[in-house]
Amino acid sequence: MPRSTRMTLIAGAAVAVAISLALGSVAAQDDDAMDDSDAMDPMEPGISVRDAWTRESMMVDLAGAAYMVIHNNTDADDALVGATSSAANVVEIHQSSMDEEGAMAMAQVQEVPIPAHADAVLEPGGYHIMLIELAEPLGQGQEIEVTLEFATAEPQTVMVPVQATGPMGDMDGDDMDLDHDMDEMGHDDEDDS
Repeated sequence: MPRSTRMTLIAGAAVAVAISLALGSVAAQDDDAMDDSDAMDPMEPGISVRDAWTRESMMVDLAGAAYMVIHNNTDADDALVGATSSAANVVEIHQSSMDEEGAMAMAQVQEVPIPAHADAVLEPGGYHIMLIELAEPLGQGQEIEVTLEFATAEPQTVMVPVQATGPMGDMDGDDMDLDHDMDEMGHDDEDDS
């Protein structure tokens, strides 16, 4: 094969390899872009609620408490400012905390802050939604509707399952909240003699 023909074939092969490498690089960049989009936060912007629950009540005159995690997937701070439910005549936002003597104390609050891109956790021993003057006892396996009201976001209705015990079993501190709540409302627990 003449030298000029061999040089032309080598040059053509080099061009083909260069084109193949360039196309492979573009394809790899497209794959990386797809991987980056897959790695993005799958949650859509807005307020979302997860892990909602309440404990069953044996009697209608006992108060209930609803717990959940509220996530704010926006760039602006928001706040839970109220709630309603057909399960109770009165629905309030409360916060439990330890007082100076080491006893649990509870107070009604006007809002629960929900920072941008963060969670507000409503849990036993902390913020919770009080269900006062229940329409009927809450039974295990039921679900109740609770509509959450926010400072800026649209209201959101959440289905709250009724459980025999909290996610941490009987050691979740829920009894402390409800006992104190009943004292605050002026009810005496007849079983405690």
